[in-house]
Amino acid sequence: MIGIVVVSHGPLAEGLKSAAEMIVGPQERFLALGMNPAADLDELRKQIESAATEVAAGDEAGVMVLVDLMGGSPANASAYLANSGTTVLCGVNLPMLLEVLTTRERTNIEELTEIALQAAKDGVINFTQMLAS
Repeated sequence: MIGIVVVSHGPLAEGLKSAAEMIVGPQERFLALGMNPAADLDELRKQIESAATEVAAGDEAGVMVLVDLMGGSPANASAYLANSGTTVLCGVNLPMLLEVLTTRERTNIEELTEIALQAAKDGVINFTQMLAS
């Protein structure tokens, strides 16, 4: 099973984790880290690396790190992992996270990356326009 780490500014990661587990139930090998306003980037990097190691649990399946915002501190702190081959995706949203959690046991990291990116895009909908048509 692919391990999942969600990282965000403030409590967003915990909120996404809580919402996802409300919908799909408690998840193993799934951690959320929220960066506080006074966070040290090097310390945040260490926390992300530690979380990635924890959710990997020695499994060969891999780890996916989902961060809230490209160019933000959580993404920058995840760059070391990305440079060493860990999949890091920016722009996490709830549809992406739900799809990742429900398909990670039956897919590999490359396929899961494509599924995650598509789910994130498909999850953004103009509901007003949809109802009008």
